[in-house]
Amino acid sequence: MKKSLLIKLHIYSGLFTSFYLIAFGISAIILNHKLDVEKKELTTRWNSEVEVDPELSDQKLAESTRDQLGLMGWIPTWEFKRINDRFKFRIVHPGRNYHVDLNLNKGDVSIADAPKGFVAVFHGLHFLNGKIPNAPFLLRTWAVYQWFTLFIMLISLILGLWLWLKYRYKPWEGIAFGGLFLGSILLMLLL
Repeated sequence: MKKSLLIKLHIYSGLFTSFYLIAFGISAIILNHKLDVEKKELTTRWNSEVEVDPELSDQKLAESTRDQLGLMGWIPTWEFKRINDRFKFRIVHPGRNYHVDLNLNKGDVSIADAPKGFVAVFHGLHFLNGKIPNAPFLLRTWAVYQWFTLFIMLISLILGLWLWLKYRYKPWEGIAFGGLFLGSILLMLLL
């Protein structure tokens, strides 16, 4: 293979992985520094009706309500609240929180929508495996994109190292960059 083709392959594979690395880096900073990036304000409220089966457990009732409303997200079981004929719970996904208030007798549902914001969505990509209940196809493919990006990044690193060793290697560069690499790993371990 020609040197110019290998260099282009190295550059374009780096560009392909750049979005993932930026998203992963931003979310890692948020995790490390315990920043609260989630917006808490409710922006919209809307109402709907669902069929209520009184024989269902709280978990199944919440899942049934979520599915009938066509919403995607996980349902934290520790936030279930039954007060007389009302059942309150939350539906969560990387971009939104839905606060659901269900009337168990009539089937009336009141939903308060709280978007989390752009930075919170970026943060949510750190953990996302694509297994969000009722998620569209594009979100379910995020895990495939992650693994594909990591594979391309590995190839890019190996190719870049090979190009450097073959065409521009100088001993002092190996010592300097190797020391910088090991020093940064030690620094990260200490923090």
